[in-house]
Amino acid sequence: MFESQNGGSLFAGPRLLDRGVSRRSLLKYVGLGTAALGSASLLTACGGSAEGSGGLTKFEIGSFPGDAFFLDTVNLANKDYANHGLDVPKHLTPQSGVQSFQLMVAGALDGLAADTMLLMATHANSSKGKRPVLVGFRTAETSYGIVGRKGISWPGPDASFEEKMASLKGKKVGVTSVGSGSDLQLKLALELAGMKYSDVTTLAIGTTAQAIPNVKKERVDAYVTVQWTSTRYVAKETGGQILLDFAEPNVPETMRNQAVLAIAVREEMAQEQPDLVKQWLDTQEDANQWVQKNKKEAADLLNTSALGGKAPEIAQAYIEHYTTVMAPKLQPMFKAKKETVEHMATLAERFGSIKKGAITFETLVPEFARA
Repeated sequence: MFESQNGGSLFAGPRLLDRGVSRRSLLKYVGLGTAALGSASLLTACGGSAEGSGGLTKFEIGSFPGDAFFLDTVNLANKDYANHGLDVPKHLTPQSGVQSFQLMVAGALDGLAADTMLLMATHANSSKGKRPVLVGFRTAETSYGIVGRKGISWPGPDASFEEKMASLKGKKVGVTSVGSGSDLQLKLALELAGMKYSDVTTLAIGTTAQAIPNVKKERVDAYVTVQWTSTRYVAKETGGQILLDFAEPNVPETMRNQAVLAIAVREEMAQEQPDLVKQWLDTQEDANQWVQKNKKEAADLLNTSALGGKAPEIAQAYIEHYTTVMAPKLQPMFKAKKETVEHMATLAERFGSIKKGAITFETLVPEFARA
């Protein structure tokens, strides 16, 4: 789910995340491998227990531009944090979801929204207290899709899921990175279509900003998109075709019925400062309500903050989708249902991201966050 706006590598080198897992072992566990280790320096920040300005509590939030993180953007633009006692002058933008969790485990990030299965992998492989826990769901559906480049005769919108996936056989398919959410979703889609991962050539080409020129120059034939808006924006900017939106009714239930974006904090914070976590959840609920009541202003903000001001029609369509389809699925305060967590854990086991039985609803989700 995470898309970095920066290029380059994820980490500086092998260093302990905490007493239980090194960043090298975490990368290997979630499928990135040691090749992902590089020279980029880590962001530094303070934890959330310090007193901030005006008696507010400092709270470090990791976020990215885009619809999946739009509630963060709204909170910052509307100066919502102070209303709930939080000192958040700006967001931190790590280079990836993996780095975000490294920072959280190390105590440099207090809260973030992130790919659910990556959260589970980090939880299963970090020490108690330091590991992330799930305190809610922001997106109770899948947001992934596949865009095919122009110049290829792709199946039409009414074609079956299997026919659309079969059209990728022998082609080069771009993902953000090896082991990323887009890579895992591609594997699942191929499997559900009766195909093998080796039926396509998978290439790691980066995020939307890097993907667009790669698609235009025909270095890849298709690209697995991460966010609802990015699917449509890549198609618009490249002149390509939306081959698949994984939320479409004709997509298999296993693929469609996912909650891909979870809200995470450190376990020790959830245990020792539950009221602080609830303050942050209250702030996000303010943004949730504001978007639904101010659709035009929300679309304008999404367009300028995430789409470079170039796609107002896509921003408007997303806000309509959010208010009519996504928001009604959210439990009060984004609370997590046990069946949703168990379904996502089953998928994580299927991908090999976690061992069977490594995730339980009771250890992953604090009691106050349960639906």
